[in-house]
Amino acid sequence: MKQIVNILVIVSIIMLLFLGVRNMFFPSNTFEQYGIKLESVLTFNTFRGAISGMLIGISMILLMGLLTRNKTWYHSSQLLILVILFGRIFSVMVDGWTNAVMPPIVVEVFIITVLYFASKQLDTSKKRV
Repeated sequence: MKQIVNILVIVSIIMLLFLGVRNMFFPSNTFEQYGIKLESVLTFNTFRGAISGMLIGISMILLMGLLTRNKTWYHSSQLLILVILFGRIFSVMVDGWTNAVMPPIVVEVFIITVLYFASKQLDTSKKRV
């Protein structure tokens, strides 16, 4: 079970890192995918800085959790992703539903669940020592 959870953490790191790098170096592809109209340099700046920076940052925080085996890193990532998920749910309530929102929600719930079990796994391994 421990190896499976660690593999799922690695999969989460890869997904977030891929999305972050894609948004940083190829933001136009993201604009087309989500139907965002490029209106200014600020749009590129926001995607490259805030969005890709956050995604790459979360993946690095997860990597630190995996390497140090300190659940605080997992909790930090979990909190950030929970806030993103809350924002999506709030947007669905305020702005309405579109099927395009489902894949990101599923990925976020997946990562939150993986991090829950990764944290629990660290709890049990400390009790055994």
